[in-house]
Amino acid sequence: MLGYLWEAMVPLFALKYPDLFTASASLSAAIYTKDEVIAKSQTSWDKTEAVMYGKGLKGKKRLTKHWFANNPLYLLKELDIKRIKSVRYYFDCGDDDFLYRGNAATHVLLKELDIPHEFRMRDGAHNWTYWRSGISDALAFIGQSFH
Repeated sequence: MLGYLWEAMVPLFALKYPDLFTASASLSAAIYTKDEVIAKSQTSWDKTEAVMYGKGLKGKKRLTKHWFANNPLYLLKELDIKRIKSVRYYFDCGDDDFLYRGNAATHVLLKELDIPHEFRMRDGAHNWTYWRSGISDALAFIGQSFH
């Protein structure tokens, strides 16, 4: 659960608190579209999201005010773009990762909002093999922010 929460929070914290970050690098960020949240199985919801967003919620009832306030796809539309642009963003998600939709949607939205970022979608799934192959590039991206 810690790994899950960590990846879910990396882009979220950088968006909400840009004055505390120089860079944000996320591998397989836990960003979900509304359709994915509505369609998520109850077992999966109860195992992961229910702790953060509410137990026993089903379908559209999962799209609570709290969920919107903590989803990067909606925060990007609400927050001050100038402040958001003060952070360098890096996203890397495998093309076979179950989180590819939310990551791809975030990339598209960042492009539409003209927010500079790096986006990688490589061959791979939601596993340590994939993350180990991308961590060096993510750390190099972060390191460049300290020059």
